[in-house]
Amino acid sequence: MTNPNQSHMIAAKRIMRYLKGTMNHGIMFPNQTEVSEPCFVGYSDSDWCGDKEDRESTSGYVFSMFGAPISWSSKKQDVVALSTCEAEYIAACNAAHQGLWLTSLIAELKCGELGKFELRVDNKSAINLAKNPVSMEDANTLKQSFIS
Repeated sequence: MTNPNQSHMIAAKRIMRYLKGTMNHGIMFPNQTEVSEPCFVGYSDSDWCGDKEDRESTSGYVFSMFGAPISWSSKKQDVVALSTCEAEYIAACNAAHQGLWLTSLIAELKCGELGKFELRVDNKSAINLAKNPVSMEDANTLKQSFIS
């Protein structure tokens, strides 16, 4: 966004052609006056060792604003998680990174200040790990002992 070039213009034209062809599709945003406060929520999930060949997990997240999705992703993790807790923790970290980027983007576009956002993770052990980072140090020490 700060240094556009020809490839960006080509991508923008492709997006415009896509939008022209999908005019009848869409995501409806509710009337903002009906919502008492801005609701910016993210959901994160992962599968542990979902790929049977390389044992990598898949992370996914979706962010919604006023009940309508605004950003989502699903991709394989870069590392092999040793537990379901670790896979969920990696997914939650990726989602938190995206949430912070979205809040700064919305502020930069002057669409309002969101401030905080809520990230919902479904794994209790990953939530406890995020709340107590000392456990992560113990897990890294344990992982290093298995590797050596």
